[in-house]
Amino acid sequence: MAKQYSRSEVIARLKEQVEKGKSLLLFGAGSGLTAKCAEKGGSDLICVYSTARCRMTGRPSLLAWLPYGDCNQLTFEMAGEILPVVKEAPCIAGVGAHDPTLALDELVEEALALGFSGITNEPFAGMYGEAFGKELERAGMGFSREVELIKTAHEGDVFTLGWAFNAEEGRKMAEAGANVIGAMIGVTSGGFTGAGQTASLEESVKRIGEICGAVKDVNPDAFVVTHGGPIKDLESAEYSIRQTSAVGYVAGSSGERIPTEKAIVELTKRFKDIDI
Repeated sequence: MAKQYSRSEVIARLKEQVEKGKSLLLFGAGSGLTAKCAEKGGSDLICVYSTARCRMTGRPSLLAWLPYGDCNQLTFEMAGEILPVVKEAPCIAGVGAHDPTLALDELVEEALALGFSGITNEPFAGMYGEAFGKELERAGMGFSREVELIKTAHEGDVFTLGWAFNAEEGRKMAEAGANVIGAMIGVTSGGFTGAGQTASLEESVKRIGEICGAVKDVNPDAFVVTHGGPIKDLESAEYSIRQTSAVGYVAGSSGERIPTEKAIVELTKRFKDIDI
């Protein structure tokens, strides 16, 4: 069973890597197998959330943002599959904060009771875009609820990863106490179900730099990591880190869906090349 860590213990593990000059890797896992492999490869954190399960069942990650299931129930069900096969890496639960009927402190407590070592605001309202996002905010179901989730977890001394689409969101997440801020560009491009069109890598790096600046103004000790859009492979991830003050990367589709798609297609073709 995955070890459960305190907030200070998770931070110490991440800080040790950064002080050694090694970038951080947070791996979003949609199955026990990918989580197990990611840990063997040295991932610093394993993130468990509903979008990962969608992509690993052959459906677009975006399905998790539509009203066809309970994202929190799915995350907690995945805990039974993933946490038992992870041995040392801290596991972080992706929690949807937007349902106004749910008490955020109870959601955090439920995640901790399952063995998770931290909380992240996944799915996030920023994916809906500005127009719908404003309506969600007016209804009390938008980004502010995500900030409240991170603040609630932080006040309970729980490790947190807060996602931000721009500098203002990054600042708010830092003020709420997020230990790591994920600079989110959008749905990862590439593969069978990836985004068809994204911002350029240069535009993405500029936005990440703005988020880094806003976060560091609030909390110089917070870690910023990059994710999404055109940042879809080793080269683009490295570029996003080297061109900003970010210290790591979050592998989602780029860590499990795209490599799996490519490997299985290529291997299947090679099997089919066997002559009789």
